[in-house]
Amino acid sequence: MEAEHIKPWVARYKDSNGIEVETVGVDVANNRVIYRRPGYANECVCPRRDWSKKFRKVES
Repeated sequence: MEAEHIKPWVARYKDSNGIEVETVGVDVANNRVIYRRPGYANECVCPRRDWSKKFRKVES
């Protein structure tokens, strides 16, 4: 895996269970989205190719 190159990106999304998450950024070197789940101590990651299949944007 290449060294991370994170481009900031802050937005709110919901997963397939309706749980709201907040994006932190996009790791452009490794092609993945970094996000936070409520109650989790660490950040989570999802491949960019799967992001739109698993998450829906929360409208303001």
